[in-house]
Amino acid sequence: MREVLDKNPFEKLSSIVFRIMEDAILSSELAPGERLNVAKIAGELEVSATPVREAIEQLCARGLVRVEQKSDGKYSNYYVFDITNASISSLFVARKSVEGMAAYLCAEKNWNVDLTELGRLAEEFQQALRNYVDGQSGIEPDIRITAELDMDFHRLLIRSTRNEYLLRMYEAISKTVEYLSIRTNRFLAGERQPDNLLLLGSQHIAIYRAIKFGFPDLARSAMDKHIDFCANSCLQNRNLQRSEAYTG
Repeated sequence: MREVLDKNPFEKLSSIVFRIMEDAILSSELAPGERLNVAKIAGELEVSATPVREAIEQLCARGLVRVEQKSDGKYSNYYVFDITNASISSLFVARKSVEGMAAYLCAEKNWNVDLTELGRLAEEFQQALRNYVDGQSGIEPDIRITAELDMDFHRLLIRSTRNEYLLRMYEAISKTVEYLSIRTNRFLAGERQPDNLLLLGSQHIAIYRAIKFGFPDLARSAMDKHIDFCANSCLQNRNLQRSEAYTG
């Protein structure tokens, strides 16, 4: 904590605590479903309880922490966001309904899409994963960057439909989608299976090309395959972690 403060002496303390806790949640250092003890976290970070509470409120707003009000109404319990296998499956069914149609509409009217930007996002996402596989970076990929490229690609497609109802539907699930995107990217990098990483990168390229050349059915099919792959990775990640926790 002291090193972070030395590097960012003018940054708000709660913002620093937020980043530390966010990283801990996304890396599963703070496990899904774990209850957050404000006093314990404050002690470990050597700060007062106030910035920890403020950071937790920010995490609640992002959907990474859920709050439960105690029966007396005076205090709240905070838990790291968790999602069941059934909910993951349902979420990705919803994603296919929304994003599959978005890909179809974008290919049908691709003049509404910033194809240059869409192509850039797809290519940079693929290149970041390919560099990691080829060992060019020498270190693990920055999961935040790959996840951000991933989310920006999907958001651009939704916006490009210019359909206010699809936009609202996507907004309703976007926070959970972002969380699972980061977890999927982290898991695929951690398991070190090059074929899966290369496949993930190529899927964005396939969606982009189908839209660029105006093939609606192909664009929807490519998106459906991509979302199915992500769903399976999320479930595999969750089940593997639970298995390790059980055997450990």
